[in-house]
Amino acid sequence: MEFLSELWQPIVLSAILVFVASSLIHMFLPIHRGEWHKLPNEEEVRNVLKGTPPGQYMIPFGTMEEMKDPAFLEKMKEGPNGTIVLWAGPLQMGKKLLQTFPFYLVVGIFVAYIGWFSLPEGPEYLKVFQICGAAAFMGHGLGWIPQMIWFGGSSRSFWTFLFDAVVYTGLTAGTFGWLWPRG
Repeated sequence: MEFLSELWQPIVLSAILVFVASSLIHMFLPIHRGEWHKLPNEEEVRNVLKGTPPGQYMIPFGTMEEMKDPAFLEKMKEGPNGTIVLWAGPLQMGKKLLQTFPFYLVVGIFVAYIGWFSLPEGPEYLKVFQICGAAAFMGHGLGWIPQMIWFGGSSRSFWTFLFDAVVYTGLTAGTFGWLWPRG
């Protein structure tokens, strides 16, 4: 656990920088605004869903056994197919932002761990940037891809998430390169 005491500054500072960058990207850059669309019959859908408990839903839903039934297969063929996530009340932006910060700290901890056990003593900035950047990209840039594969998302969302990941990776790698112990 020596790596935590030696690398706590880049862990914390990179988390802060990524948090700020994430907030600024989502609040001020227009790149994420076109990812979501209004349903043409939004009010009808809202009325149908009223009273449905918060949770994740799949349309159509079926157990493994039901998914073999020809009637279910026909529903799947007809569509629409998809998933819906219903929240418990309105979106609380501040709470969601604060909940992401521990994730950024955890990414920083893993970046520190991988760098600590991969890099020689007193490495140069670019070597730290390279190793820590690869580790940071695994944390910021790869985890959401299976989610998109399985549950969908637009190609636009894919590229905007990738842009975010590259920015977060650069900030994390740069911070570690800057604050890494030099010997």
